[in-house]
Amino acid sequence: MAIISLAPSLVLSQGNPALVDKLAARPFDLDYAAFRDSATGNLSVEIFYKVFSSGLSYQKWGDKFKADYTVDITVNKKGKQITGSSNDGSLIADDYKMSKSKDDFVINKIVFSLAPDNYQLVARLSDPNSGEALEPVKIDMPLKSLGDEIPGLSTLEFAREASYSQSDSEFIKGGMRIIPSVSRVYGDEEPNLILYYEIYNRPEFAGDYFATYQILNNDKTVSWDSSLFVCSGPATPRIETIRVDDLLPGEYDVVANISSPGGKLHLKTRDQFKIGWSVMGLVKNDFKTALEQLRYIATPDQMKKLADAPVEDRIRLWDEYWKSKDPTPSTPENELKDEYYKRLRYSDINFGNFGRNGWKTDMGMIYVTYGPPDEIERHPFDLDSKPYQIWNYYHSNGLQRIFRFVDVYGYGEYELMYPYDGDPRKIR
Repeated sequence: MAIISLAPSLVLSQGNPALVDKLAARPFDLDYAAFRDSATGNLSVEIFYKVFSSGLSYQKWGDKFKADYTVDITVNKKGKQITGSSNDGSLIADDYKMSKSKDDFVINKIVFSLAPDNYQLVARLSDPNSGEALEPVKIDMPLKSLGDEIPGLSTLEFAREASYSQSDSEFIKGGMRIIPSVSRVYGDEEPNLILYYEIYNRPEFAGDYFATYQILNNDKTVSWDSSLFVCSGPATPRIETIRVDDLLPGEYDVVANISSPGGKLHLKTRDQFKIGWSVMGLVKNDFKTALEQLRYIATPDQMKKLADAPVEDRIRLWDEYWKSKDPTPSTPENELKDEYYKRLRYSDINFGNFGRNGWKTDMGMIYVTYGPPDEIERHPFDLDSKPYQIWNYYHSNGLQRIFRFVDVYGYGEYELMYPYDGDPRKIR
């Protein structure tokens, strides 16, 4: 085995694509919200689904490209189907590149009238162009009564857009156009957590509502907001917008408390959402970590320049650094930057151990620098040997890189071995 010297540059070999499946964009998202249906006494349950363009197969359609899809949704109770719906749709792209865009999607909804009970929601996306049907998405759907108790509170609908509108759309409720955030992911690209809900009160009630909103991470309050608004009849719709782009990536809960000053009204509901990972979100909210993540590509001088930058110059200098690395500056994409952070995220998912970030491990270091291996030899149970792996990288010019990792202490963290003394820290 040759001694490996890691330079601060990125090798853009793609390796084995099967190794990056965990980072593939989800082709399909599913969510729901439940509201009171005064006409039937049941619940009006809105099922939302989001189909991503990049998860479908496109075919030439005139001078454009077209993808078709079918979404089959069933509502089950105790393993038996109660109701369901099948919906066909299409996506049109102006060119092939747009057909693979991770930012292109369609959001639709289906409405069922259901009695309060515990259900399971099952949805399957089929692609007739490829003949493939993806694994179904399943979520539990417990529905409580919203009509027996007055006052009452609907579930929270998580939205990506909310505005007053006079247009005719399936997303109009009470004169408001509510576009659901089916994935419930917010952050740098969607900085506002938008909530829609309805309060059900006695017809004679004409007071004010006071609402507080707690944002929790591991049951610890990290943000708090409040609002005061007027009751507008027996069903009062409410849109609330809360800024969340200063939160770090992770899972959060929002707790909504609704009360009436001087009255006996007190309602409470709680639900979950996520702050998604983004490079700029990390730069804004955790610059130290963002800078540390450049260790495998930036030179010491470049790292120092960014570290010494005044706070007001950080984002500008950060952008300048990555623009200097862009292999195709005439296009909107920065392929090198995208690949680098894709590898970082993959490393975090796959190589983290005992609270240590995956990109800080030896496997993470090699993966970020060289990408997915062409071949992995795994030896977990060899006699007279600690568990080890060998990563092989092959190249068309005959050059081969080989890395050997050993689970030295038996805790699942594989350390990079060298022919001279086995100390991986010497390349840090």
